[in-house]
Amino acid sequence: MRALKILPYLILGLISLPFLIMYVAFFLQAFSERLTSGIIPVKVGFSNFSFLWRPIPWGLEDISIWAVLLNTLLFAISSGTVVMFICSLAGYAVSRLQFRGREFILSLQLLLHAFPGHILLIGIFFLLLYIGLLYTIPGVALARASLEIPLGIWIAKGFFDAIPWDIERAALVDGCNRFQLWSKVLLPLVKPGLAAIFIWGFLFAWHDFIYVYILLPRGLKLMSTLIQGLVATEVVDYGLLSALSLFYMLPPLTLFVFLQKALLKAPILGGKGVA
Repeated sequence: MRALKILPYLILGLISLPFLIMYVAFFLQAFSERLTSGIIPVKVGFSNFSFLWRPIPWGLEDISIWAVLLNTLLFAISSGTVVMFICSLAGYAVSRLQFRGREFILSLQLLLHAFPGHILLIGIFFLLLYIGLLYTIPGVALARASLEIPLGIWIAKGFFDAIPWDIERAALVDGCNRFQLWSKVLLPLVKPGLAAIFIWGFLFAWHDFIYVYILLPRGLKLMSTLIQGLVATEVVDYGLLSALSLFYMLPPLTLFVFLQKALLKAPILGGKGVA
């Protein structure tokens, strides 16, 4: 009987073993100057992280890692903020207001989210071109945010659904209009939801590659395109690539550590709806 209880864990451990080995090799590659057999470090050091205080080698000497990090943060924070603001407004509307076509709009949001963002690239390219935002970080951040807004509205709706109606009625009786009710009464109550929606928009923008690669000029690098430029060289320095990838992982990991409780509380589908 005990063997039967241990068997599932043994199977899961064997399945997870290749992934665990890859992660161990990744970290060892980042902090090792040389490896034998692909995983055994010969000398451990921080030479692979020299890009933090020196120019990036292999044809990327004119690029500063700190400027690239700043551009990536600006892009991800802008996208996350837009998603959070629009979804908080739309989520409140579909949760608390009764209007014609409400159910259709809710269904349409899920349908829109089902379409891959890649098939919209041509349309987004010309749209940004016509409004003068092509090849700019704000323009691409808006395009990236638009892909996460449909499902983000459902997340926001779930948080607004959880607020008792008595609070809203009391605020309306005290003389609040709808905007004051949303901004001064309900938003403070859904701070975990706002944090979750911001993380949602931030993470998808942070690791985006295809939109950044196509819609931004080649001279304007973000972290994802910088790593791609390092891979595209004739000789790939895997130690530098691992160190740069680890550096790329740190900001979203830090954000998740501080806001993980809010993210894990996020309901995907609301339950109560309009009273």
